[in-house]
Amino acid sequence: MTLLHRLPPWLRSGDVHEWSKTVAVVVAALWGVYTFIWKDILVPSWAPVSLVIEVKPRQEGAEARPEAGGTAPSRLRLRVIATNPSSRAIFLLPNVWWASAMQRKQADPGRSFESAANAVLRDPSVLQAERGEELVSVGVVATGRLFIDDQIQPGETLSRDLSIALPRGESPLVLQWLVPALTRKPVRGSGQPLLFAGQRLGWGYNEENDVLHPVLCKNSAAGVNCQARDVGLIQNEIKAFDPKSVVFSKTLLIND
Repeated sequence: MTLLHRLPPWLRSGDVHEWSKTVAVVVAALWGVYTFIWKDILVPSWAPVSLVIEVKPRQEGAEARPEAGGTAPSRLRLRVIATNPSSRAIFLLPNVWWASAMQRKQADPGRSFESAANAVLRDPSVLQAERGEELVSVGVVATGRLFIDDQIQPGETLSRDLSIALPRGESPLVLQWLVPALTRKPVRGSGQPLLFAGQRLGWGYNEENDVLHPVLCKNSAAGVNCQARDVGLIQNEIKAFDPKSVVFSKTLLIND
């Protein structure tokens, strides 16, 4: 007697056979839904924007070049590396970096360490407070776009090499950047921006106040017209367009 004949009659019926095939088809369909819709589409779409940015000295490091009548300022060579560790693509808006020269000087005798420390803790533009010494900004000495790429795929890494002339005397530098990142594509297929009423985001520098600020630019028959905008308003508009967006920023004290 075969194994099939040992089974109960109801298990040998055609209905059971058809039912088992139906179950197999349903299980396969559910697995396909999990793999292609849940795992590959829905889960990545719920992931927040994540961007890891590192700064590493290049192998050459600081380089001093002689010039006629003396020594040229040394150049600090850095490599900025951005990695997308998430499972979703990240779209980058125009970003910016800038370096400010710093100077150490003797602290004002009339100012207490307590007031200096509180200034550091309440003002993100100040890096640290020390007894008897102050670190003050001399001004922005270099600036530019950090990354020209408009998107980073999952697991992808971008890098940018910076070469910054150091002020004479090997003064410390403060390196800062702003990188707005979105989960939605900010332009139509034709390239027309979806943000800022069709205007293009850029950056400007104000010599009088020694600060960088966002600008919105529009092409016209007379050329490119750019108007300064408040950074808070720009961030609000970005967040309204994409609630999952993040503006990545960093302040580093280097060459100290």
